[in-house]
Amino acid sequence: MTYGRGSAGVRGITALMGLVLKIVSIASLTMLLPALVGFIYGEIAEIKVFVFVGLISFSISFILSLFLPTPPSIALAEAPFISGITWIIVAFLGAIPYVLTIRMGWVDAFFESMSGFTTTGMTLIRVVEAVPRSVLFWRALTQWLGGTGIIMLFLIFMVVPTRSISLWRLYVAEARETRIKPSTWATVKSMWIIYLGYTVACVLTLMFLGLDWFDALTHSFTALATGGFSTRSESVAAFRNPAVEMALAFFALTGAINFLAHYMLFTRGPKRFFKYYEVKATVLIIAISTSLMALDLIYRLHIDVVNAFRLTIFQSISIMTTTGYTSTNIDLWPPFSKFVLLILMFIGGNLCSTGGAIKVGRIVAALKVMLNQFELLFKPAGVVKPVKLGSQVLSNDEVPRLFMFVSAYFVIVLASTLVLTAFGYDPFQALSAVASAQGNVGPCYLDLFRLNDVCRILLALLMWLGRLELIPVLSLLLPSQWTAILKKKTSTL
Repeated sequence: MTYGRGSAGVRGITALMGLVLKIVSIASLTMLLPALVGFIYGEIAEIKVFVFVGLISFSISFILSLFLPTPPSIALAEAPFISGITWIIVAFLGAIPYVLTIRMGWVDAFFESMSGFTTTGMTLIRVVEAVPRSVLFWRALTQWLGGTGIIMLFLIFMVVPTRSISLWRLYVAEARETRIKPSTWATVKSMWIIYLGYTVACVLTLMFLGLDWFDALTHSFTALATGGFSTRSESVAAFRNPAVEMALAFFALTGAINFLAHYMLFTRGPKRFFKYYEVKATVLIIAISTSLMALDLIYRLHIDVVNAFRLTIFQSISIMTTTGYTSTNIDLWPPFSKFVLLILMFIGGNLCSTGGAIKVGRIVAALKVMLNQFELLFKPAGVVKPVKLGSQVLSNDEVPRLFMFVSAYFVIVLASTLVLTAFGYDPFQALSAVASAQGNVGPCYLDLFRLNDVCRILLALLMWLGRLELIPVLSLLLPSQWTAILKKKTSTL
């Protein structure tokens, strides 16, 4: 595979950057939407910022992409480069409006932007209500776009895909592996239709329950994206409305369910949906964690049964789906309940969903492999017992990849926690912050405003790492990957 004359390595990198810039140009145009909200609310200064930054970013990235070669296809080693670099650039551009409108520092603005696009929901804005509506809309929109993925946004515009294998590699590089339909573009289209449909349903539900259009729209964006940014400093607790809490919990859970399960729901009915192994496991985990925490609150804090279950149902769903809304101050909960929530931060949502963390599918697979291997210890040599996930059999190649991911996940968590504790932060609080950032959850037991810039950058990078599910980012650290990119080696998925 060649890109023309000149240095193969330089031509290869510039070709990939050409594609990156095309993706960035499309993402830049989304800044015109908060400008429209600014027009509705008469926020003239903010309109100028969003229009200026959006159009300048679009113009520069699009014009530069025209002068760079376009790769005829994408090799396996190149997809992680495109995905990883694109997310960094988009997060940087997304930070500019925070700097120019509410005068955030560059580190804080990058943290806020990365938290938005990765659907983490950690924030460094102390008084959210003081922020202009257009900026709050931008915060919510970044989460909604990040919920499906920046590259997914680009792929939906490719009505006539040129190379399906290249599209599939881009799709996989953004932490997706499930095909809903035979072609990649049809899969992306189906996912966007489902995502849009649920978003509209959430908006209408929240408006019916009493929220105005702005709060309904922004919270629908962040619920379906399992992001958790709110227009209130107290998060969902500010609404003092249990019905709104339950509606948001329902749609957050919806966003954290595998898109394949949703496709089954609409094409084969509820029975197939509830038989899907990740759906069953998710419901079971939420039921167990809710019950345990409710009993803890009743016993330790003497909360009545109804309120105990209301609080724990909402928080268990919010944390496990990695949405991160809060309906109460979880810092005041007993140690046992706080630890249960910490465990849920590691579990996360389903595969091929907007949720983050390790994912339910991997947790179920790892447990089944562990039990399978334990049983084989007591079987005659040579006995083979397949591991089934629903109707599928886990292949021998998938097992080492599964444990590689889980092992890498915990190694990075422990190493990052060690860094935070080296700066003097409490180990449990540091662990919660790292688990929350890498799992794209949001809430933690550490005061983010106490963090220095080094720790804030570390958490922002963990958000990026977690959103792309480790592999695309970690692969950029391998010399062999760069050799493959520079020499334009190709391989197949």
